[in-house]
Amino acid sequence: MDRLLDLFADILTDPGMDLVQRVHECARAAAAVGVPPEHLEEFARRVEGSSQHQIAEIYSNGSPTIGQQLYGEGYGRSMLILDLQKRYRRNGFDSGEEPEDSLAVLLRFLSECDDAAEREEVAREILVPGLEAMIAGGDQSSGAFLPLLKALNAALKEQVGS
Repeated sequence: MDRLLDLFADILTDPGMDLVQRVHECARAAAAVGVPPEHLEEFARRVEGSSQHQIAEIYSNGSPTIGQQLYGEGYGRSMLILDLQKRYRRNGFDSGEEPEDSLAVLLRFLSECDDAAEREEVAREILVPGLEAMIAGGDQSSGAFLPLLKALNAALKEQVGS
């Protein structure tokens, strides 16, 4: 599952010239852990049918942020970011330059965190609700990524048994 989460994080942050190949690799990894690959294949078809300019535009806003989906730009998101900073420090994880509540950062944290209880809690209490909000809203920041988000949500639910 760690490799699958890394693949999702890579796809969300770096369009690169090999994007379609990485999406297909992610679909194979998803299928290997019992997650149907249909949504990933749909995303691959969308990318294949897009110009480099269109792909760059999709990625111009960066990785979607979970906190913004759950709480907007207010106090709730700030509290989530503080909570994530504590979790990251406690587990020796560096979020780098991206926001702590970036979907890609959260996925990398899950793939690197050795504490199974922490991983499950973050997936169940933060990621799954945030992804479901993104999927339900289908807003600007997640619209192009929608098939990818659906596949990720299915993978996380498989992991936490939801």
